[in-house]
Amino acid sequence: MSIATERTFAPPGPGTWFLDPTHFTRPVTRFHAEIFIEEMHRGFGESLRRYGSLLERLDWAFVNGFCYYHPQPLGAPPDATDHPPREVWEHLAADHPEIRTRLATSATVFERKLWREDLRRWDEEVRPGLQRERRELQQVEPGLLDTGSLLAYLDRCREHQRRAGYLHHLFNMPALLPMGDLLAHCQEWTGRTTGEILAPLAGSSPDPLADREELAELAAAVAADPRASELLASSARPQELLAALGAVAGRTSTALAEYLATAGWRPVNGEDVGDPCVAELPAVVLAAIRSAVSSATKPQEDAPAEQRADAAADLRDAVPAPHRSRFDELLAEARLVSRLRDERGSCADLPAIGLTRRAILAAGRRLTEQGRIHAPAHLAEADYVELRALVRTGSGPDAAELASRAHYRDHARYADAPPMLGPPPGDPLPPDWLPPAAARLERALGAVVLAMFSNPAARTEGRTVHGLGASPGVYEGTARVISGVPEFDRIQPGDVLVTGATTTAFNIVLPLLGAIVTDRGGALSHAAIVAREFAIPGVVGCTDATAVIPDGAWVRVDGRAGEAAVVR
Repeated sequence: MSIATERTFAPPGPGTWFLDPTHFTRPVTRFHAEIFIEEMHRGFGESLRRYGSLLERLDWAFVNGFCYYHPQPLGAPPDATDHPPREVWEHLAADHPEIRTRLATSATVFERKLWREDLRRWDEEVRPGLQRERRELQQVEPGLLDTGSLLAYLDRCREHQRRAGYLHHLFNMPALLPMGDLLAHCQEWTGRTTGEILAPLAGSSPDPLADREELAELAAAVAADPRASELLASSARPQELLAALGAVAGRTSTALAEYLATAGWRPVNGEDVGDPCVAELPAVVLAAIRSAVSSATKPQEDAPAEQRADAAADLRDAVPAPHRSRFDELLAEARLVSRLRDERGSCADLPAIGLTRRAILAAGRRLTEQGRIHAPAHLAEADYVELRALVRTGSGPDAAELASRAHYRDHARYADAPPMLGPPPGDPLPPDWLPPAAARLERALGAVVLAMFSNPAARTEGRTVHGLGASPGVYEGTARVISGVPEFDRIQPGDVLVTGATTTAFNIVLPLLGAIVTDRGGALSHAAIVAREFAIPGVVGCTDATAVIPDGAWVRVDGRAGEAAVVR
């Protein structure tokens, strides 16, 4: 029995609440939950309003650490589970000031291609601003600060994390609406699956790692330096080996420092201050370097580019001829903004979360040395008020309580959290009640939300699991069933990752993989996107892959059929 099943799961408010299968891989710390809820509400709410959506917001709450969301339509009471009668809706559309404003706004979105304006703002203002803030914070060594200065620095990191979270969700609509528009139209025109429609988007997010260039430079430096290459091939302890590589004079040490500065303080197994960062996992860093060095010595192939071109041509052929020019436009716009989905994490949330964790660990080490807590990372289990009190005066939850919270988060499983709390959901507002542009926007938003959050029903047959075929191709290799960060160092080049779900934080291990299989996730889940970008087979939303596929088994993954089978 999972530790989570021992707790009561009750709706956190009126209406229907759905388990979020996308943002987190395990229960969330109290510290992070406080930031996530407020900034998600604020950022996404502003984004919906800017684009004229009739969804006022997504309400979010954490139940026993698990994330649940509740869609709140504009003008509806909180406990509404269905759309109003048509005459009531027509009255609202005529007399509700905010509904009238949003209907007028939505009428201009597609003509203006509003997402292009937002993408320019992201590139020219928002992303550079976040990078400047991050560099300033990263130059401070928190372990050298006195208590008062450390708390002040922690406050700065927390505010940066809040701002990064807000900006991430402020750009939700430009990142997702063009994809949803492509989905909604192609589903109507072709009847193709979500995975097939999204396949031509592969290659439009060319840097999902956000540190690919730094890793490539490091690999090239190591390959060109006999001493560095000799060290990389040794069997020394990972921490000692990284230190030795960092001491190699010249290009190698500089490239390693740059890589760790870019990727080092980024969570690996989730999007939370309670999750370890790259710099804390030297074995994973070494595996990534070795994989990059190995890949750099192999001839490059154009197969992924050919696959993308073939997928686009095949999908276009399935579109009725009168609609193909519209298809070309929709695909071009979806490709244009595709990278924004990942960049909001790799350039905003994740490095900000990592810097906050770095400050928390510095404080946690002091409390551990004083015997106040059992391990530095346990301080991340405190909420913000508790954490400040513990650092300043030593008051607050004791070591046993923080250890208990850490134990729960380590062992509670998403599979044991109910997928829905509250009454069953009703039907959305019928599109034919809306003006054409508003109906188009709501269809697009509904399609992309479904692609992100829906999970196929379990269809296991013997030792074969079925899910959504997210990235085509067939691959056979060793299954590596991973439940958390402590197991990341077991991943070997060519392994098939079998896990509950991935987030942007998993990117450090992606270059090692031959295929991906997940329990949770839809066609726009992180695992699906990166499988397409890396041109490796991917099957997501299998429900029970981690229970059916044994660790170390030889598996065959068919990304087009959407299945993974144990061969031996």
